Amino acid sequence: MKKEKEEEFTAKRVKELRENIDLSDVPEITDMTGFHLKNYKPVKKAISFRIELDNLDWLKRKGEKGYQKRINEVLRWAREHGCPLA
Repeated sequence: MKKEKEEEFTAKRVKELRENIDLSDVPEITDMTGFHLKNYKPVKKAISFRIELDNLDWLKRKGEKGYQKRINEVLRWAREHGCPLA
């Protein structure tokens, strides 16, 4: 019973605190260029594709782990820098 009262009090107090937050002095963010959330996890989809061995070796040069992340980083860089698709 005591735990229920504590949880009720906590939930009530959190609601009360949220209602009384003054955000009037916080500037509005209008430019999102270069904005990246620290804990943001984009939606991913598993795919399968063929890659030439020299490219795969180049991506794995820093280590066996993380080469898929490096593929993603290369593709993102290419997209953001306007690399044309052949």
